[in-house]
Amino acid sequence: MRANAPYEEGFLLILLILALFGLLWLFAPFLEALFFAMILATATYGFYSKLLPHCKNSPTLAASGMSLLVFLGVIAPVTYLLVEVSLQVGHLYGDAQSWFAQQNAESLVQLNKSLLSHLPIGEEAQLSALEQLRANSEKIIAGAQKVTFFLLEGIVGSTSSFLTFLGLSVFALFFFYRDGHRIAHHIKVLSPLENYYDKMIMDRFASLSTVLTLSVLGIALMQGLSFALVAWFLGLPGLFIGLAIAVASFIPVVGAALVWIPVAVLAGLQGDYWTAAIIAFWGVVVTGFVIDNIMRPVMMSAITRSLGEKGHGLAVANHTLLTVLSTFAGLIHFGVIGLFFGPVIAAMAITIFDVYEHKNSNLLDRT
Repeated sequence: MRANAPYEEGFLLILLILALFGLLWLFAPFLEALFFAMILATATYGFYSKLLPHCKNSPTLAASGMSLLVFLGVIAPVTYLLVEVSLQVGHLYGDAQSWFAQQNAESLVQLNKSLLSHLPIGEEAQLSALEQLRANSEKIIAGAQKVTFFLLEGIVGSTSSFLTFLGLSVFALFFFYRDGHRIAHHIKVLSPLENYYDKMIMDRFASLSTVLTLSVLGIALMQGLSFALVAWFLGLPGLFIGLAIAVASFIPVVGAALVWIPVAVLAGLQGDYWTAAIIAFWGVVVTGFVIDNIMRPVMMSAITRSLGEKGHGLAVANHTLLTVLSTFAGLIHFGVIGLFFGPVIAAMAITIFDVYEHKNSNLLDRT
């Protein structure tokens, strides 16, 4: 075999870069779903390996079983919650449109008259505002109808897009389970780094995915189940509230409070102070203090210890500031699914820094 000409290596490098950017451009609409599926598959690959011997060592059968379990345990409950919320929003939209259809200039004026009387403005200004409402009542009602329709369209559209995203993630999940080992080996072969550093990066990614995914799902399960039981005891829709609490618990700092605070306030406004007090107590003490502040660190430490040497160096998973900032940054950039993406991206960046430090330790000035 003849030696490569001087220009061949550079030309091949250009082709590789073009091929990489071409694939990224081609699969750009699916990258978030693929990345999410990769995180889930990596975090649960140990369960897949344990399931494989029970499936006659058939990768296809084991991958199908794991994909089904992930769908039933994670994606189906979220899908139910989104569909239920969309149906409730649809009912509210129908009620709002019926209410708007019954309004006219006089009813609109009467509705705002009591509100204006509580504002610190003079009687003359109030009369002028009411006259403006009466003169522009048709435009105001039509505008309000358009706004409610826009909100409904946005919610339904977001729900359908997210369900499509979840469906694509489950589809990709099957192939990551079945072909994950071969994909990882192929990446090692193509990577110009030594296999030691390839393994270091892959182990760090797998460890963080496992700690992040299992701890988040574990806390979500505990918070959702505990609130569902309390809601059923109080005569509230336990399944819906439990799932809403579980999904909201993914968000750091505020988390489940986004759900239980409105529920407690609504119960108080309806005069059911006993229910409001129990919901508030359970949200602050059990969910906020016991589960979030005590059980979460304990669970993350237990999962990290179970990983052994692979769990070392997970700065993002064990550092509150990095965890919160990277999680909120992921939320801003990617939406709800960014709650997983943010910490993983931050941890992989730190891993790259560690690889550079290890590989060039003799060149770095440590004085």
